[in-house]
Amino acid sequence: MHAPTKDHFRALKRILPSVKDTAHHELQLHKQSTHDLIVYSNADWVGCPDTLRSTTDYAIFFYGNLIS
Repeated sequence: MHAPTKDHFRALKRILPSVKDTAHHELQLHKQSTHDLIVYSNADWVGCPDTLRSTTDYAIFFYGNLIS
């Protein structure tokens, strides 16, 4: 990143404790014979009971591995 701002540093301060606490977790990738990109998504039009805003979730798998 060539021009970080104060907002970037604030976000980094929030993220680093989580990364530190999960350093013992390992990234596991499994070799698959298919080159599939599979996406699952879910939407709830009134998902938040407080604000009545919609909520959306998704999971993306590539070669059988969760990437997002």
